[in-house]
Order: sequence, then structure tokens, then C-alpha cells
Amino acid sequence: MKPMAILMILFVCRSAAAVTGNLYVGWAQVDITPDRPVALVGQLHKRISQKVRDPLTATALAIETRGEDGRREQAILVSCDLLYIRKAVQDGLRQIIKGKLPDFDADKLLLNATHTHTGPGFADEDFGSLYDVSEDKGVMKASEYADFFVQRVAGAVVDAWQKRQPGGMSWALGHAVVGMNRRAHYFDGSTTMYGKTNRPDFANLEGYEDHGVEMLFFWDADKAPTGIVINIAGTAQETEGLSEVSADFWHEVRVEIRRRLGRDLFVLPQCAAAGDASPHLLFRTQAEEIMRQRRGLSRRQEIARRLVETVENVAPLAKQDIQTSMTCAHTVARVDLPPQEPPAAPFYTTDTITPIEFHVLRLGDIALATNPFELYLDYGVRIKARSPAVLTLLIQLSCQHCGYLPTEKAVQGGGYSADKFVVGPRGGQVLVEETVNRLNALWN
Repeated sequence: MKPMAILMILFVCRSAAAVTGNLYVGWAQVDITPDRPVALVGQLHKRISQKVRDPLTATALAIETRGEDGRREQAILVSCDLLYIRKAVQDGLRQIIKGKLPDFDADKLLLNATHTHTGPGFADEDFGSLYDVSEDKGVMKASEYADFFVQRVAGAVVDAWQKRQPGGMSWALGHAVVGMNRRAHYFDGSTTMYGKTNRPDFANLEGYEDHGVEMLFFWDADKAPTGIVINIAGTAQETEGLSEVSADFWHEVRVEIRRRLGRDLFVLPQCAAAGDASPHLLFRTQAEEIMRQRRGLSRRQEIARRLVETVENVAPLAKQDIQTSMTCAHTVARVDLPPQEPPAAPFYTTDTITPIEFHVLRLGDIALATNPFELYLDYGVRIKARSPAVLTLLIQLSCQHCGYLPTEKAVQGGGYSADKFVVGPRGGQVLVEETVNRLNALWN
């Protein structure tokens, strides 16, 4: 075996060493709404924001376990009401906090995006000239927003870490229909994203749907709730075409959870594998609309109602099993993925896939695993089904942005999200295997 290979194995084993000890938790939240008009990313045409419909939020959760032998394990998770996370932005944030938090390993900071289509981007060249604002007076450039974002979020990260206190964690599982498969498949073998389903040649929706709502509840020393991680296989793009800055339905979720469960509760949203899903309806639309009108709710409020009622329903059950001491481990992995051959590059700039960065965490019986893609749901199911954890939360659009990662079935059907990508089905299975291997290592 070559010396470098030996070093890599030792590094992986050391990074996966578990620490059993008391849990410390800290929360912080910061407004990341741009203070000027911006180009809103996520559509194939330029939209300059006309107003702020609701604020964009970054929510930070600091976790640390302290063993009796003095060893510690740690992580800071930051959820952002944005379309994606760019590697340069996360790296810049790490550089800042290295100097501010000497007792925290900056490598164990990870960001994720909720995938709202009504927020700014990070780099002026990400989408070529599509969102060029150089001639738009008074409009904030994406690169300017990146600097604004990093400074704001750095403050929240430091705040969350410094506020950590003895606490507890529990988990719960519920169900709510939010993300639905958005790819209509036809008898001729073709697939169209948001294709018509009332055509005579409509065969089926191409892929699976996952309506699980996976939750982590955090509690203070008096068993009062401090915050909730809510993980769903659904992107925040119900009102994706607005010319307004908005967090989409997560704003309504936050407002309603605080109204029902506590005004000071933190809510940290995560989007699981959902590259082929969205909140948009492809069939049974008339009945859904009538039911929504009977309730007197907007579509976003209806999604929030489903999620918040699920959270409220399981909260008493989560409180029955609060763990204040647990086994924790956090591995930061960097792996080269094979590129798609022949290339099928997306219309936007992606981060490197040599390597990609992903994280796997063990929090007691629960696992979290990130990826930098708009990952098709089938890959997520493969990971979850093979994970040793009781419950595995997947977090897409984390740490980097590497575009869509479709399945072989999707590539054969074609259509948007399965026609332009830097990593294809072969690389997708490599990601599955690498993630499962590291999850198993945290338990073994």
C-alpha cells in the first residue's frame, strides 16, 4: 500500500471517532435580506426585485458533545433562504470564523439552501449574462451580496457557538404532502418537467415521492423547546416566479410554528434529496384548489398548515425521549466523482466535483448526510434504506453547488433537469456508496 493511501485511511478513521458525552446546543438567526434591489435567481429570465415580500433568514445551530476524557465533537449547521450555496462563499465564511472561534474546527461548518427562487445569487458570472445588472442603476450585484451575506452569517455563527448551553435532543417522524414528482412521463418514452397530465399519451409520473417530515427537537436544561430542524423532500419554490424577495413557504412555517409552539423557537429548514420534486401540482389540481379556497388559505399557507400541524402533532411524542448525553461523530469527506461523459454542462456555472465536499454526522441514533446537488429522490432512498441509523436526514444543496444529479431513468426520458448536468447516474451511485460507507463507519 502506498504511504499516501495509508495516511488517507488514518485520516478518515480519526475523523469518524465518536465522542460520547453531554450535549451543548446554541442557536442564532440573522436577516440576510439584501438591502437593495437584486436580480432574483432561479428562472431563465432576469427579474429585478421590486420589494421584499418577507425576509430571507439564515438560522445557525451549534452542537457540541463533551466527553469525560476531554474529547469533543462539534458541528455548526446553517440553513439559508437561498437558491444554492457556493463553495467560495462557504470557504470565505470559514476563514472569518477561524479567527473568531479558536475552539471550533471551521471545517465542521456546513451551510445548506432551502432553494427559494426569489433570492439573490452569489457570483456575477454564475449564469453568464442572464442576470447581468451592470446597467441597472441601484441594483446590488451578486458578488456584493456575497460579501454582505458572509459578514451577516459570520455573526450568527459566532453567536450560536458562544450561546451553547447544556441541552437535549429528540427526534420525531411525521408526514405531510409538500414535494411531489414534477416529471410527466409519456408512452413514447419521453419525459417533460411540469408536462401536461391530461394528454392521452400521459403514462405516469416518472419518479417516487417522499412525504416524510423528519424532525430534530432541541431542548434546554428545563426541557423547554429551543428549536426544531425540519427536513422534507421538497424545495421552497411554490411562488418561484415573483419579482419580490421571499423565503417562500418557510416564512409562513416559521410564523405559524412560533404562534402555536413558542414565539422564540428557532426553525432550521433542510431540503432532502428532491431534484425531481417541487410543491407544484400536476394532477387533481381543481379539487386541491377548491379545498384551499374552503380553508381561506393561500397555497403557501396551505403548505405551512400541513407542516406545522405535523410538527405540533409529534412534539409531545418527541418530548418523551429527550437525550442530554449521546454518542456523536462528524466526518467531513472530500471525494472525486466521475464526470458525465459525454459532457452535458448546465447553463450555469457549477462548483468542482474533484472533489465534492459532503458531511456525515451521527447524533445518537440519528444520522445526517449532506450533498452538493439537486439530487434526484431515488438516490436519497438508496442511502436511507442502507443507513445504520434509526432515522437519516439528507441535506441537498449543501457546501457547494454542483447542479442536478439525475437517475438513469430520467436521463433516458430527457427533459429539463435530466439533460444538462456535470455528474450522471454513474457518479450518483458513487455518491451513494461513499455516503453509506461513511455512515456505517460512524456506527462501527
